[in-house]
Amino acid sequence: MSQTDSNLYVGEVAEIFHLTVRTLHHWEKVGLISPSGRNWSNFRLYTRKDCERISRIVIYRATGMKLAEIKQILDSGQSAVEHLRQQRDRLCAKQHQVSEMIRAVDELLENEMNNTQLSAEEIGQILGDSTYAAYRAEAEQSYGSTTDWGIFTQRTSSWGGDDFLASKARCDRVDSRLAEAVAAGIAPDSERAAELVAEHAAVLSDFFPVTPAKHYLLSRAYVADERFRNYYDSRQEGLAQWLADAIAHHARAAGVDLSAACWQ
Repeated sequence: MSQTDSNLYVGEVAEIFHLTVRTLHHWEKVGLISPSGRNWSNFRLYTRKDCERISRIVIYRATGMKLAEIKQILDSGQSAVEHLRQQRDRLCAKQHQVSEMIRAVDELLENEMNNTQLSAEEIGQILGDSTYAAYRAEAEQSYGSTTDWGIFTQRTSSWGGDDFLASKARCDRVDSRLAEAVAAGIAPDSERAAELVAEHAAVLSDFFPVTPAKHYLLSRAYVADERFRNYYDSRQEGLAQWLADAIAHHARAAGVDLSAACWQ
């Protein structure tokens, strides 16, 4: 199918900018882009000007800007200088955090080589999470008498810094896919949501066996506990509630009576 260099189909634009067609459709849905043309079959056609706008969106997204902020910049026609300066300051702060994490890992490597079991505070340093020790103490108080807590402590007692970082990376990948699903308008009761719920449960199962009932009970905290809600919603607005709803749907499909669910 022949196209001029200024009239491209959505699939071609997605390939050029290394995006998914779903992403472009989402950007169109939220008013960030609007293909300027249509062909005789009413398929979207992107002009050179459309592609220039997408190029700027991709660049701004790479700096960490949110879509609403990008839309404001592009629609206003104002200079993005001030926004980019703010993003630079944010990125520099992140760079500092990463440097501190690397320093913490370097310091703890010596402990690893000496087979020294990491403390909760040391684990928090490795993960760059100053609240880890407090969260762990809180979890132990709630679940310390359960078999699952014993499994958790047994599995992680021999973990080194690289093991915890690898686990965090797996969690981050799943959380990113969850955020993308919400951004793309995926329904919490869809097949794709069920796949992501299974991935989420699998990551948690690195620490202890997670049944659909346990997963449901854990998910209640994602909306009830402000700390969890903020964690998920900072990745994508509405993610905490979406994930809780998706897990509840999956649990019901697995035969769990949500009103009588218990830790088992």
